[in-house]
Amino acid sequence: MLSETTKQRVLELRRRGASYGQIAAEVEVSRNTVKSICRRAAIVTDQPNEQPAVGCCDHCQTRLPMVTSGRRFCSTTCRLAWWHAHPERLNRKAIYVFTCAYCATKFSAYGNRNRKYCTHACYIRDRFGTRGGRS
Repeated sequence: MLSETTKQRVLELRRRGASYGQIAAEVEVSRNTVKSICRRAAIVTDQPNEQPAVGCCDHCQTRLPMVTSGRRFCSTTCRLAWWHAHPERLNRKAIYVFTCAYCATKFSAYGNRNRKYCTHACYIRDRFGTRGGRS
């Protein structure tokens, strides 16, 4: 149960135009809790001409424009940085293990079950190089 002080702080920040994500980060509650508090109080922002933000960037917490729904990051840089910082969140079910057709080393690949070579260099050597009498 949230204290009345916390609820008032959420409402005050929302009236000033802060996004749900920004409020959640500052007050240290979930974004959905902030949404619920604002919805129950029928809060509208002070800027009537400004479209409300869909949310904020998961990495840098900057406000996202209401262009597309479901957007989580403000840029490719933020998206890559966030995924590199959270490798445990990747849902990699399609990892395959192979033996390279050229150098015979074991390697794994994600999402492609038809791979034959561990690297492009092995492919080039096998296709165009000499090996076992091939030219």
